[in-house]
Order: sequence, then structure tokens, then C-alpha cells
Amino acid sequence: MKKNLITLNEFEGASLLRQSGIPVIDGIPARTEEEAAAAAEKLGFPVALKICSEAVVHKTERGGVALNIQDTAALDGAVREMKNKFADIPFAVLVQKMAPSGAELILGCRRDPVFGPIVLAGIGGIFTEILRDTVIDLAPVDEKAALAMLRRLKGAPLLEGYRSREPLDIAAAAKALSALSCLAAERADLLEIDVNPFIVYPRGAVAVDALVRLDAGPAAVPRKRTSPATVAPFFQPSSMAVIGASRSPGKGGNIILRNLQKAGYRGALYPINPTVKEILGLPSYARVSDVPKPVETAMVVIPKTAVPEALADCAAKGVTNIILSTGGYSDTGEEGAKEQKIIIDMARKAGIRVMGPNSIGTINPSAGMSTSIVGLDPIRPGGVSIIGQSGVFSSGWARWIADTKPFGLAKVACIGNKGDINESDLLEYLTGDSATRTVGMYLEGVVEGKRFIRAAAAASKTKPVVVMKAGRSEAGAAAVASHTGSLAGSDAVFDAVCRRAGLLRVQNSEAFFDALAAFEKLPLPRGNRMGALSITGMGCVAATDAAEECGVDLPALQKETLKKLGEVMPVWAPVRNPIDTWSAIEQHGSKKATSHIARCLMEQPDVDALLITFVLMPESMFDISEAFTEIFRRHPHKPVFASYYGGTAREIAHIHEGFAALGVPCYPTPERAVFAFGRMVEYARFRGVIRK
Repeated sequence: MKKNLITLNEFEGASLLRQSGIPVIDGIPARTEEEAAAAAEKLGFPVALKICSEAVVHKTERGGVALNIQDTAALDGAVREMKNKFADIPFAVLVQKMAPSGAELILGCRRDPVFGPIVLAGIGGIFTEILRDTVIDLAPVDEKAALAMLRRLKGAPLLEGYRSREPLDIAAAAKALSALSCLAAERADLLEIDVNPFIVYPRGAVAVDALVRLDAGPAAVPRKRTSPATVAPFFQPSSMAVIGASRSPGKGGNIILRNLQKAGYRGALYPINPTVKEILGLPSYARVSDVPKPVETAMVVIPKTAVPEALADCAAKGVTNIILSTGGYSDTGEEGAKEQKIIIDMARKAGIRVMGPNSIGTINPSAGMSTSIVGLDPIRPGGVSIIGQSGVFSSGWARWIADTKPFGLAKVACIGNKGDINESDLLEYLTGDSATRTVGMYLEGVVEGKRFIRAAAAASKTKPVVVMKAGRSEAGAAAVASHTGSLAGSDAVFDAVCRRAGLLRVQNSEAFFDALAAFEKLPLPRGNRMGALSITGMGCVAATDAAEECGVDLPALQKETLKKLGEVMPVWAPVRNPIDTWSAIEQHGSKKATSHIARCLMEQPDVDALLITFVLMPESMFDISEAFTEIFRRHPHKPVFASYYGGTAREIAHIHEGFAALGVPCYPTPERAVFAFGRMVEYARFRGVIRK
């Protein structure tokens, strides 16, 4: 148990709720049989009897609750029995009016270690642990948001009238939930409140039991906010030193220099190595302080034991930004975390921003910046920026992006252990970066949770932010801690953060890059209605299932659309959305049938987006630009997605290259395309482009 933890007794907890405007069942504290009897007479039988001590947290499990006591004799017996059970603590009980039966909820709040106060609602009473039907949100929530939370419960029909039962007072429950959330937000010392059960009736509601815990320890002091301008030199330094530069082709210090040269870095570049005079045609210096001109940013690729001396030398030289590649700090445990704190404190005192430790730095194609320790070919500039808590985004994934060109890149930052620069620093910087149109984030944990929420909400107002977060399971959270020393935090709480801030959460790397490609290439949809066509019935079924899963509507075909489709569809063929195009292709060929059907769907007013699914084979290959350019040009506000099954490498390249020229993303399955469209719909609703 935490040293500063204080648990309120039953009466104190009930009083706190009542003061906050939450209805609580009447109760009177008592210490003797006589006081208990007097309390029961005042309240009226039947009553409940509860042990009233901060030393007994779980009363029911300890036998500290007696229900439905009908008279004084039964009450005397219950008091004596509790005295015997709890002879080891100062004796006190709470006599409560017995609450009538009703629908039982659990309401609660707690202070998340990363994101601060959160509020919870769920189906309560004896079903709390069995059903695990709960929803959470960040506190505070107003009554409208609280009502929306209650309606998200799977058990919501129990509140709104189920099988001819009278509807319950869900508004009273929402009012209490909102009040509880405000209490959580206002009280910095409030660690946890558990109200279970909270009973809801056709008219009114009441809290019957409450567990309240307070934290009397000192509040954490937030870190002083730094300007986004201090992040800029990580992406576009005027001059740069590579500390640990090497002549050996396989060494990181050599690969980084070659990447910078290959990418076309235009600033002054200084290799730092005390044993040689020249590396890759550049003069080499023994120390940063030996460089005759100013050095803005340093990439440090040296053993851990040499880091403090290099950092001191950078401070003396006036270096403002350091990318620290060296690992072995918080990623190795408590001792490494202490060493990390020492070097970060050194840097802060010198006014140096540090990305890392355990970071392989940044990519900025438009500035020729590429500090990866993996050989990279030049990457096409574009509008996608990626914040990754893993080096894979500046190595394997960067190589894939350079080769397959799903989109162009604006910036990439691999932030490692986040000793100084963290996701909020980068998100604040990218929000104001005109080159960044879409942000992707891979996170293993979040520091400065409240700042992150503010930064995410500000970013989402101007550009989509797609997030993939690891550590969703307990085992995953443990792996996160061993990788970067981060606190993964509750996955359910992070979902609530995404909803509140407008972040678009995805669960895997495929969905991550699929969504980024869609946002980068396509206009935001004006609705969630999709028209779909497929050469195979499997594609129609897959699109239908995916649409239902993602909340995408497949509107019925209108009479005018059916009439136009009749120009290529045989009279015997069933025609519905999604359209199976095979019968039309047999009669008219792949190009004519597919383009005509696509035109018919795009012209239907209540179709907001289009999905075309191919089976890749020689017979389905045609000039994509010739078939679709004019159709897509006439409907610039309707996003188009292409998907396909099978095919050779040549056929896959043909479909990707053909649609890329039209600004249309391609996906290996219709499900992935529909999911990407679903994320676009989610963001369009957040931005108010689509009404919720």
C-alpha cells in the first residue's frame, strides 16, 4: 500500500459524494447497539449495517455488511456479530436505509498515472466482475457526454426500457456521473472513488456504497514547457557533427555520414574521430570543440562510457541539439534510468535538447537530413510525418517507403527512450509545420500525459493524426518497459484519450500505413456512404462485411443508377451495391465495364466514396489513366479506393503505378481499403465535415 494513501470510511466517503451533488442513501454512524437502534428508528426499517472503518476496504468479503435487517432484535444481533469479527479495530458501524431494488450501475473515477483523472461507468452490483461492461472517459465530462457514455454500455437497453419494462432515469445517472467526474478533476489528492452499486430507478437514482482513496503525497511538478522552435534543428540543422564517425563501411558512424551525403544534406558536415584526419572526403576532427565553425546539431554514435565527456564538449562548443544513438539507459532498467537522468540533467543545464538515448534520429527528405544507422536511398518528399518510438521507422520501414512509394515523407523522428524530446515536443512542432499534412505516431508509452492530450487535440484540429500504440496487453506492456523504459499505461484509458483528442487509433502496422496513404492522397469524405464494385463475388462479400464492421453505409442503388447500369449489365444479372461486375465484363471487356460501372456509382448523389476491386490477371489489365481520369476529375470531393486479389509482381506494380498517377491508394484486400475509409470518416466527423 502506498505510504501516503488515505482511505475514507463509509460515512466520510458518502459525505464527500453528497457534498458534490451525488444522491446518497441516508445513513447514520453508530458505535453501540443503542446508537444503532436509535439510528434505525430514525431511518425506518428495513436497514443495512456496514462496518465503518478505513481499515476495512472490502467490507463484503470480510463479512462487514448485513442487509435487510427488519427489526431491533435482528439489528442488535448483527451489531454484536460485527463487534466480534472486528475486535482488532476501533468499532464503528454505519446504519443505512435499505435501498429498494433497481438497476445497479458502478460509477467510479481514478487518477491515471499518465493522463490524470478519468471517470468510469458500467453495469454494477454482483455483475461488475462477471460482465465487465464498462466505459471510460477523461474527466471532467458534462451531462451530455456522461449520457453518451452510459448509452455506449452493452447493457444500455436495461436503462432505456427493455422488453416492456419502464425506462429508468438515465438522466439522473448521467448527472451523478458528471458530478463525480468534476470532483475527480477538481481534487488533485483524489486517487480513486468506487461507487458500487449506484441504483437507478424510473424516477431518481442513489449511491449505496462508496470506496474513496486519497493520496496525501506532494503533487508532481510539471516540466517547464519548451518552444517548438527548439525541435527544428533536429530536422534542418544548419551544421552537423557526427561524433563517432568511422571509415569502416559497416559501422554506424560511417553509414550515417553516407546517408547524409546521399540524401543531399546541404549544411556543413563535420566527422568527429580522434584517430583519423579524413572520412568520406570530409576533414575529420578529434573533438567537437576543434571544429573551426559553429555546430548546431550533433549525432552521437559512441560507447556509453564516452557520452558524458562528449556531452560536455558539445556544451562548451555551443551545440543546441543532440541525437543520442547510444543505448543502455532506461531501456535496461532502474540503474540505467539513473544514468540517463544524469546526462539529461547535464544537457538541460547547458541548454541542449536531446533526442534519445537509444535514438537513430531523423529524416527530412526536403533538407537532405537522414541520420539512420541503416543505409537508405533518397526518399520522395511528401506530406506524411512519422513519430516513432522505434528505430524501424528510420530503417526497415523507411527503405520500404523509398522503394514502394505509398506516399512521400515530410519528417520522421525515432525518439527512443524520450529522456528529453518526447512525443508532445514533436507533435507541437509538426502541428505548425506547413510541410506536414498528415501525422503518424507509433507509441509504446506516453510521458506528460496532460500535455500530450493538449498537443494531440491541437494537432487534430488542423491535420489527421493516426496512432498505433503498443503495450495493449499486460505482456505487451512489460515488453515496452524493457524496450524503452516507458510506462505503457492502461489501454482503455488511451482509447479515451484518442476519442477526446480526435486521434485515429489503429491496431497494426498494415492499418497504420493504409490510413496514412488514404489521408495523404484523398479528400476528406462528406459522408460515410460507399459505392463498391468487384470482378469477384468474394470482393463484394468482403466489402459488405468490412463496411458493417467499420460503420460504413452501402447505399441502395437508385432507379436512375440502375437504368444507366443496364447499358452494360445483362438483364438476368442481380444488381446491388456492391456490384458484381463479372457478367458485364464477359460481354463488354474489363476496361469498358469497370469504367462505366464506376461512373454510374460516382454519379449517384448519395455515394460519398468509391471502392474498385480487381482480380489481377492478364485479361483485367488495361490503361487505368485512360479508363478513370475523366470520371475521377468530375468528382474531386469523392475519395476513390482501389483493391485487388492475387496477381504477379508485374501485375501488382501495374495496378499500383496506374492508380498512384491518379492519386488513388491501392490495397491488397477490400477490407483494408474499407478500414482506411472508416478512419477517414471518423476524422471527418471529428472535424465537422460529416455530422455525427
